[in-house]
Amino acid sequence: MNIIFCNISWMKEYNGVSELDQPKHAGLVIKDPSDIFEKDNFSDFNGKCYGYVRSGGSILLDKHFRGLPQGVKSLQGVTVVWCAALNEEESRIVGWYHDATVYRDMVSLPLYEDDYINFSFMADSKNCYLLPEEERTFAIRRSKSSTPQKGASKSNIWYAKSEYGRTEFIPRVMEFIDGYRGEFVHFQVDERLMTSMPEDTLESHEQYIAKAEDSYAEGSLREAIKYYNAAAGMGESYEASLGLAKCYYELNAFSHTVKLVESIMDVHGENKELVELAFISSDFILDVERAARYFRRLNELEGTELTDREYYDYLNEITDLRKTYGQYL
Repeated sequence: MNIIFCNISWMKEYNGVSELDQPKHAGLVIKDPSDIFEKDNFSDFNGKCYGYVRSGGSILLDKHFRGLPQGVKSLQGVTVVWCAALNEEESRIVGWYHDATVYRDMVSLPLYEDDYINFSFMADSKNCYLLPEEERTFAIRRSKSSTPQKGASKSNIWYAKSEYGRTEFIPRVMEFIDGYRGEFVHFQVDERLMTSMPEDTLESHEQYIAKAEDSYAEGSLREAIKYYNAAAGMGESYEASLGLAKCYYELNAFSHTVKLVESIMDVHGENKELVELAFISSDFILDVERAARYFRRLNELEGTELTDREYYDYLNEITDLRKTYGQYL
């Protein structure tokens, strides 16, 4: 089994920085979190998680794992264990990725304008597990050495290759991971979320829509989904379906967004709002055929005359991006 340990900042949810979730190091809040890219390590981006650790250079896979050719660029099937310092003497396991792909060099996946996802580890979000803070009970003594005999290396990436690491530490870690039966932070956009319902029972479709819209406005997207689901359960409605699509979009579930928007258009027909949502979502995931089609259709609905040159410039651009980055989506 191939396993990597990564030391990152301590956060509650690793789903973006907020007033309620500030990255910490050894118990102290990091004053400038602008380059703490691990802040999104447990954010579900269209069914994937992209993990970052500050490495200071390439991850030399052929040096640390047997049987790999020199200079190999990626390795699949790796267990990535994320650790964070509770204080100066002790780290805790905060979560893990199963069956992850590790990249020798950090990848910068372009989103829009100057926004990127920076990562060295990628896994399906269904294989990623984040412990609530109260369940982070596996303690690791922090070593002052970069090659410790016992405890966690001071390096941000370590492999536990010592005799103690191979014969005692890694087996204990795997026993903890395999035997854990507690709750995880539910961050995935999955069937559990997509069929969730609110605890309270309201009298009408309109009341559920109102509660959903209030939750959406407050940024409580998962709560909004519950109320939109309840409203949809009282009868198909444009408002409930569109609300769900917008929630999925805000949660970076772009494939789900496109699928739902297209089902809405099948029933209610096209309009600018729906086509724009389908275009942007398709563009994010580099779905060349859909993005190009909705790009043209959106311009038509906006009354903008799109020349063949403009259309093919966009088509060529997204096709090139797909060739370069499609493997990461």
